[in-house]
Amino acid sequence: MPDRAHHKRKGSKNARRDVGALLIEQIAGIMGSDYTVMLERERLWASITFSGTRHSIAINRSMQSEPSRLLVFAEKVGTHAFDLPGHFVADVMVTDLGARGDSMALEILTIIDPVACPATGF
Repeated sequence: MPDRAHHKRKGSKNARRDVGALLIEQIAGIMGSDYTVMLERERLWASITFSGTRHSIAINRSMQSEPSRLLVFAEKVGTHAFDLPGHFVADVMVTDLGARGDSMALEILTIIDPVACPATGF
């Protein structure tokens, strides 16, 4: 299990068990303890049919680690199956990749699964 010091929510000392916290925990687990994974920002997102959240995530490597791990993750993150109960990943975009392979910025759009969490009402 990854060291808690290496993944955190910006501006929060205690990460809640929400979708953003689950994303950070799972990415930190993939990357390992040589990387810091931080949730920079969350913005609500909605279309006529779906609603969810856009998560801005920063990943930084320590100087001791190999940059190739971050590059491999950048290539594969779009097809990774995250375990997000009641939600699914609709879009993943690498918005920045450090020139030396020492950092990465991601945008991940998660959608509330209407099948797993049906709307109440009429």
